[in-house]
Amino acid sequence: MRPSSIPASVSERLRDKSTATRIAVVGASNDPEKYGNIIVRNLARQGYSVLPVNPKGGTIAGLAAWPDLASVPRPVHIVDLVTPPEVTKRVLESLDPRTVDAVWLQDGSFDDEVIRLAEARFPVAVHHACIMVVARTL
Repeated sequence: MRPSSIPASVSERLRDKSTATRIAVVGASNDPEKYGNIIVRNLARQGYSVLPVNPKGGTIAGLAAWPDLASVPRPVHIVDLVTPPEVTKRVLESLDPRTVDAVWLQDGSFDDEVIRLAEARFPVAVHHACIMVVARTL
């Protein structure tokens, strides 16, 4: 997806570069070389409230990390997934579509089956676009 093809509701949310926009990053990592860390740091620098999700909990990039998505305090506007497709599928199956505005599938987190699942279960599912790039252009 090009930034111009991102759904308007998501673009509007990302234009609010403040802590009022809450983005959970599932697959957050303490390894500064991994996208699960790069995305957390980048979105936090842009001003968003970033909620790292990693089974180990603790902190990631200086932010409190949650062991699973169910533990993350609501509201969560965007769930950004940086996980292998099989993990992404399990997360999407367990996530109540009424609790988030959009799911965002980062490259590497999906295959055709995951895309079909995301589009069937969630009103807004973004894929083939990087949230850092799109957010920076808005």
